[in-house]
Amino acid sequence: MKNIFIMLIIALLFTGCAVRYSVKKGYDFTKIKRIAVCEFSGNSVFANSGDIVADEFVMQMIDKGYNVMERNKVNLLIRERNLDSSDYSRLGKLLGVDAILTGSVSKYSEDAGRTFYYTDSSGNTRTDVSMSRAVVGVSARLIDVNTGEIVWTARNDDEAFDVANAVTFVVAGLLDSFKTIKLQ
Repeated sequence: MKNIFIMLIIALLFTGCAVRYSVKKGYDFTKIKRIAVCEFSGNSVFANSGDIVADEFVMQMIDKGYNVMERNKVNLLIRERNLDSSDYSRLGKLLGVDAILTGSVSKYSEDAGRTFYYTDSSGNTRTDVSMSRAVVGVSARLIDVNTGEIVWTARNDDEAFDVANAVTFVVAGLLDSFKTIKLQ
């Protein structure tokens, strides 16, 4: 019985919520050839969570064959030119990109595993360890630099045993919704 319970917990931890996304009707996504991944606003408790999520987007997008602008170059250009990161048209021209990917991290937490001590029926002290659980939630937007319009937006939450895997699962789910828009 205990093994069934553990397997059920494992199955629930690796089952993510469905990605919710919306696409601008009639938009020609084939014109997007190069994307800049800009800053993702982070969770207030984990200030660098936005950087972690943005870096995961870059890695997975490159792995899938997308042409992605180097993120540090994007941030450097914004600082050097004293640009507002929401000035998408100017930023797009300076970077030579067709679209900008940005967003926010809404959830970013990790509960550590805990050890429980108890006495069994024979009077022996026993321990049991609960598994750790990490939860990450991300909202993302793809913005056309020529019009400034949001052409794709999506939100995904997922769980895993650690926060690094939760980030990987969330970003993979979001990028999977790109299949429906036939980007590239």
